[in-house]
Amino acid sequence: MNILPIALTPKKVLLIGAGRAAAIKARSVLQSDSLLTVIAAQINEHYFDDFAVIVKKFELSDTTDFEIVINATGDRELSKLLSNERKKFGFLLNCVDQPEYCDFYFTANTRDHELCISVSSGGLSPTYAQYIRDLSSAIIPRKSADFYKQLSADRNAKCEKKGGVYLIGCGTGSIDNLTIGALRKIKQIDVALIDNLIGQEIIDLLPKTTQKINVGKQKNAHTMAQETINDLMLKYASKGLIVGRLKGGDPAVFGRVFEEASFLLERGVAVEMISGVSSVFAGCLAGGITPTLRDFSAGALIVSAHLRESQFNSDWIELIGKLPYTIIVLMAYSFTAKIVECALEQGVDMTIPAAFISNIDSPEQITVIGTIGSLNEMSKLCNKPAVLMIGSAISQAVKMPYSGKRIFCV
Repeated sequence: MNILPIALTPKKVLLIGAGRAAAIKARSVLQSDSLLTVIAAQINEHYFDDFAVIVKKFELSDTTDFEIVINATGDRELSKLLSNERKKFGFLLNCVDQPEYCDFYFTANTRDHELCISVSSGGLSPTYAQYIRDLSSAIIPRKSADFYKQLSADRNAKCEKKGGVYLIGCGTGSIDNLTIGALRKIKQIDVALIDNLIGQEIIDLLPKTTQKINVGKQKNAHTMAQETINDLMLKYASKGLIVGRLKGGDPAVFGRVFEEASFLLERGVAVEMISGVSSVFAGCLAGGITPTLRDFSAGALIVSAHLRESQFNSDWIELIGKLPYTIIVLMAYSFTAKIVECALEQGVDMTIPAAFISNIDSPEQITVIGTIGSLNEMSKLCNKPAVLMIGSAISQAVKMPYSGKRIFCV
């Protein structure tokens, strides 16, 4: 199917027929604000209660002055006649369920203010086109007119303003957890400095003209120093470009947002920070865990097991079992042996429930549920990146729905 995807302005349309297929086409034409005339030898009133119909036998001269003619009678001989004569009378032709005679095909449309999404099957399967249309409609944000206006305003402002930096939280890697605010900013970026955990679906949203630079940090691997990342943001912003620092999760949760923002602000660079969905919170429901479950946990404590230069942070371990909280530990995967060792030294109850939620929001997502005493075995059943959760609330995860794969380490 070789077609030219276009959006037509309102036309003068002649519809031949007054059955079910004709009624569907009539409604589609009227939605476009086109001027519709219906001719039919007889009316099926069940379908045409709301339409004015000229009841007469169709004649070829009826097509005079119409820009579009639709044959919805199912009469193949009439389709042949109209196809042969269409150039003489100067109209575009559509014959329902007869794509070989069509100059154009109707699409299944969904509209939201100025946005129109059209799906075509080349006239062969309208039902499937409608199915895809409905899927598309479901992902359009509600009340998105303000979003379109703001996007246009942002684009115009970009042309007028000097360079600046957006520190953007891109969530857990899946496009499903990318916020509308982050999407708006991503569409404006001239240069993108991208962390390792940014999903390819999100990277693909960047404008084609955007320069992409991988600045991701990874344990025990050659990585770009924070000072170098700061210098890159300053360099490009000073050239009047819009820089997007794409960060996994939320930049305020162990994301060095303060260091980067303060560095830029001290040098007179405009900075805007955009929140994202942290793995801390996405991981909870992904694993079926309620960290603030009544009667089990009075709160949640978020900590990191990782300090600068890959140093292990053990300060939080003495709190296990002493506070009625769920402890959520980031960057713990590589330190399970040290966590178990420190817990034993401090007399922590090794039967307290624990869980790793690994590769959140990816096809490889796994939840491993066990105890503090089995952390080493649990880590072998999943991969990083992974979030560690500790506390009695995890014992109730078995009653909750979850996504991905779940393993119990006994």
